[in-house]
Amino acid sequence: MLLFAFTATQANANINDTVTRTFTKKAILVAADTKEESTLTPIFYGRSSRYPFSSAVRLGDTLYLSGQIGLKDGKLVEGGIKAETKQALDNVNALLVKYGYQKTDLVNCTAMLADLSKFGEFNEAYAAGLSEPYPEGTLLGTDEPLILGASVELECSARK
Repeated sequence: MLLFAFTATQANANINDTVTRTFTKKAILVAADTKEESTLTPIFYGRSSRYPFSSAVRLGDTLYLSGQIGLKDGKLVEGGIKAETKQALDNVNALLVKYGYQKTDLVNCTAMLADLSKFGEFNEAYAAGLSEPYPEGTLLGTDEPLILGASVELECSARK
C-alpha cells in the first residue's frame, strides 16, 4: 500500500492519520470486492465451432460475450458497415436472449472498426439498434479488415 510521507508536525500527523485510514478503508473494500469476485465460479457457454473460445462466460450476474461480427448463416452480410453493425447487434441480442439476458442489460460494448472514417455510418446503425440508457462504450480502430473481412466487431457485457 502506498502512503504519503509527511513531516512530523502535529498538523501533518493528523493528515497522515486521515490518509492512512482512508487508504486502509479503500484497501479493505477492494479486498472484500476481490474476495467476493474470486469466490464466484465462471460458467462457460457455447464453444465456437471455428475458434478456441466460448461464445459467452457468466460470472455472477455478469455475462461477457465474445466478439460478434455481421455473420448470418455463416456468411458476412452484404451492404457495408451499417448492415454489418445491424447484424452484429442482432447476434449480440441473440446471445443475450439465449443466456437469459436482454439488450437493456448491456453495460459495456467495445466496437472495433476496420476503417474509422466509417464511424458516422457505424454510429447511426449502432444507435438505431440500441435504446437509452446506452451501455458504456469504447471504440478501437485498425487499418486492416477484421476477422473474416468484417468491417465491425462488437464485444459486449451485460449485468442483471
